[in-house]
Amino acid sequence: AVVSTQSGHYGRGMTCHKKYKIRKKVREHNKKLAKTLKNSVTKKRKIDGKVPNLAPFKEELLLEAIQQTQLKNDEKKLRKKTKLPIIVTNKKPDTPKVAAPKSVSAHITLSQCDILLWVIDIRNVNECLCTDFDKTIKEANKTIIFLLNKIDLVPSNIVKKWYGILSTRAPTFVMKSTEIILTECEQIVPALKQVLAKFGGAKPILAYLKNTYTEATKIGVIGTKTVGKSCVVSTLLKCCGRTKAKRSVDTKLNENLRLVTTPGLIEMERSGVLNVMDNLSQYMNYPSQVLVALSEHITKEAAMFHFTLPHYNHPDGLLDALAVRYNLYFEKLPDHAAVGRLILKLLRDAKLKFYVDETEEDTAQADIPADMMLDVKRFLYEGDALRITASDLNIVIVKKEKSTDCDSALIPLL
Repeated sequence: AVVSTQSGHYGRGMTCHKKYKIRKKVREHNKKLAKTLKNSVTKKRKIDGKVPNLAPFKEELLLEAIQQTQLKNDEKKLRKKTKLPIIVTNKKPDTPKVAAPKSVSAHITLSQCDILLWVIDIRNVNECLCTDFDKTIKEANKTIIFLLNKIDLVPSNIVKKWYGILSTRAPTFVMKSTEIILTECEQIVPALKQVLAKFGGAKPILAYLKNTYTEATKIGVIGTKTVGKSCVVSTLLKCCGRTKAKRSVDTKLNENLRLVTTPGLIEMERSGVLNVMDNLSQYMNYPSQVLVALSEHITKEAAMFHFTLPHYNHPDGLLDALAVRYNLYFEKLPDHAAVGRLILKLLRDAKLKFYVDETEEDTAQADIPADMMLDVKRFLYEGDALRITASDLNIVIVKKEKSTDCDSALIPLL
């Protein structure tokens, strides 16, 4: 039955004003209880668990340690209250820590080592080979072993072609880039990622060195900039179980073999795509001019296939076609600078596969031995990469002149 209240309206329960007032009183009461409990509860003393239970006088030792910490805390509180004068002492100048060099000159490694592992980036082999340094190696009667690195970034037919060319000059081996493995294997367990990064084709090289050289020999790693010299050194060390050996000058791989951990740098001028990737921060200021130079060495069919473009006038219309493809406009006009920055970022992140091939199309492809491809074949790239026909891009950078307001101010008075 509906009960009438004194206020004049009808309802089954209490008013909202009364209900919210009760809730507020309950909250305030709970706050007071929590505050009193917080002040009354004594904190537990932390017991050091490093002292074993069987040790004699354990309790006395722990009590002494606790008393010492309490005395230190009391002294700190007294210092804060009294504000004792600060005594300034002359500190000794910190000696700067000298970091170990990432690389040394290749001539130093040539004088120290008997065998030289020449690391080559297979995306642009001609920019990694130096004919002058090759002559000095032959004059010094040192043996060369070529390492074709980053073979998982180019098609397999290009790997076979360069393997056939270089294997006629010296023993040649192939390796995959360990950095790309760790980014592409996202679905693999992290522990398995480390195992895959260790063996990027190092097993066949070590087996060849151990079988052929039975006397005491020193091995060095050489190559140009950003070809993966330090990655090759780390994979060889990890394959032998030497994880902390990179701090030393040279490491023992076997009873007879020793590896020099600091690679040798071959200094040579480069003017191709690898040079652009090395100095990407500088070329980002002139991205459209880099892309114009690159378009002269790309075929129209390759550009249409890789960027999914319609028919256009090659090479002048490549920038406009790419701007329409990626919807990059500035003031209702195709933004060439934004297109160039996008292509350079794709090259930097290895999302745009490319290779420089100046050889003839009829060059024979050599079969790589099966034991050499055991660690590498799982991550080989079977697709098509962007073919660049020349290693010299001839980039012409024209700086834009800033328009000054002085020219507009010089108006002839009539």
